[in-house]
Amino acid sequence: MTTIDKAAIFWSIGIVAIGVAFASFGLYSPVQSISNDYQDISQNSSEDVFFTLQGDNSVGNIGGDVFEAGSKMTYVSVSKDRDLILATSSASDIVFVYDYQGNKLSEIAVGKTPKGVKIHPTKDIAFVANENSGTISVIDLETWELTKEIPVGKIPHNIVFHPNGITAYVTIQGGDEIAIIDVSSLTKIDSIPVGTLPHNLDIISDGKHLFVTNIGTNDVAVIDLIDNKIIKRISVSTGHHGIDIPPFGNKIFVSGIGDDKVNVIDAASLELIKQIQVGKGPHGLRSDQNSNNLYVGVTQTNEIVVIDITSLRIIDRLSVGETPFWLAIPENP
Repeated sequence: MTTIDKAAIFWSIGIVAIGVAFASFGLYSPVQSISNDYQDISQNSSEDVFFTLQGDNSVGNIGGDVFEAGSKMTYVSVSKDRDLILATSSASDIVFVYDYQGNKLSEIAVGKTPKGVKIHPTKDIAFVANENSGTISVIDLETWELTKEIPVGKIPHNIVFHPNGITAYVTIQGGDEIAIIDVSSLTKIDSIPVGTLPHNLDIISDGKHLFVTNIGTNDVAVIDLIDNKIIKRISVSTGHHGIDIPPFGNKIFVSGIGDDKVNVIDAASLELIKQIQVGKGPHGLRSDQNSNNLYVGVTQTNEIVVIDITSLRIIDRLSVGETPFWLAIPENP
């Protein structure tokens, strides 16, 4: 067993223990917690919402389609033109590639324990974060070939591209930092210290601020990308965390799989303004600008919870399969 393998196992056990302790003994005191205010309101949910089902070893969409995949399906990304769906099988070290109808186009072997996958907004490439290889795999989406492995540090977890497409940012859990990759040269060019066990991340549409969730401190670090420095930390519920910054509006949404809440942050004041109880184990979440809905995968209730972004109320609960883990939408991959 490698040093990275041991570190990953150690941190995973520690994280689960922390989450159980926080949930059991109430060690986290939210700024504002509310009941879910659930209303059974009929809504036309978008069929463009795709998600991994870890318990079913598959990928699905809200339209009811299910695509056969591999063991421990983790992250998923959808191209903006709706042509491609990529999803990682963390147990088999494979990225599954589908067309929009769910026809399997390819199975691409990548590094060890792939987690985050992200399709570049303009180039025909995708990045894959390999936790136990310490690399980013670069996939050519025209040939379906692995073209490069970029060393980035211990336990890379997920990726986001800057809106300009020039740089990519990667959470490095083993180094408590963000790796910065130059997309043109496909090399790591810098890093930003960020906090303990950075997990998921997203970037505001104007490209000025990067938001990173930290498992070890249960907060969101806000990074000014002009100076590459943290300007604020915002406490949230217990992680692992997912994060979504809609390409419209003024709110930021953060889940916490160790709790039952979605945290709502005001994008202007950078303050936690609300917490919405959705059920145990929320993780993946994505907003759809066409429906004005936020979709949340709740891992322990096997549901996608639908939240109206304006009212911040739950408007639907959809049973989708076992352990919906991560979500992607073409307009918000």
